[in-house]
Amino acid sequence: MVETNGHSHEDTNEINVLTVALVNQDRENNIEKRSQGLKSEKEALLIGIISTFLHVHPFGANIEYLWSYMQQLDSKISANEIEMLLMRLPRMFKQEFTGVGATLEKRWKLCAFEGIKTT
Repeated sequence: MVETNGHSHEDTNEINVLTVALVNQDRENNIEKRSQGLKSEKEALLIGIISTFLHVHPFGANIEYLWSYMQQLDSKISANEIEMLLMRLPRMFKQEFTGVGATLEKRWKLCAFEGIKTT
């Protein structure tokens, strides 16, 4: 056993494992805080439709494109309402930036299948 600053090498490894576990727990807690349960059947329906739309658009879609599609189904829906819903579900949807400079674009992607593999 090697001593470092009054702690054995074994103690240091235990501290590192504990630190990693706490950091991972904090990440999980933050995700849980952001991803609240569904408020209504309408939200479940929207999530299903958006998931299907993004599934057939594997490179993602910007919020305007999503909104124009969703407006055909619900004329009262706003882009902000869609974006807030997507932000609340970080294990299902992620936002990525593509392009450079003036061509920079924010796109939403379906990442639900990635989440299943890691849990």
